[in-house]
Amino acid sequence: MSTPESTGAGERRPPRTSLSPLLTAATFAVLLLLGALLGLLSTTGAGWLTRYWDAGRPATLLSVAGLVAFLALLYGAGRLCAWGTRGPSGAVAFAVGFLAVLIALVSYLPGGDAVLRNHLMHNAYMFGTMLVLAISVVRSGIFLPPAPQGGARPQERPPAGAHPPNGD
Repeated sequence: MSTPESTGAGERRPPRTSLSPLLTAATFAVLLLLGALLGLLSTTGAGWLTRYWDAGRPATLLSVAGLVAFLALLYGAGRLCAWGTRGPSGAVAFAVGFLAVLIALVSYLPGGDAVLRNHLMHNAYMFGTMLVLAISVVRSGIFLPPAPQGGARPQERPPAGAHPPNGD
């Protein structure tokens, strides 16, 4: 049995193309640039964490609280990127952009480090951001088993000795 499309004499339709790969690549490029921009602004701002360090305990505690709040927001941003792209690759793109700028800004310069110095808060910022971004990538599902064909993840089994939901 033939259809009109398959018996067309010399008439060829171009194959349908999808914009999905282009949009995916554009999304990852935007997330990479967004991570780089946030890395530039926050690393420059982190240089101010020690500005009033010698002013006493309230200034020190405020600086630590600000760093912890920033790290929590950075973790949320990494998870949001993973959620928006429906996979860990969005979080990876964001983290690569952020960490590339961080490493570039703290690299060795002839006059010393220009942005972050060898201070407890600066080291906590550097290692804290690296750790938080790594955790956000890992927690975004990179190590989960692939979903079955139906698209839904398998349900977790109830713990041993648990009663069935219907009360039997």
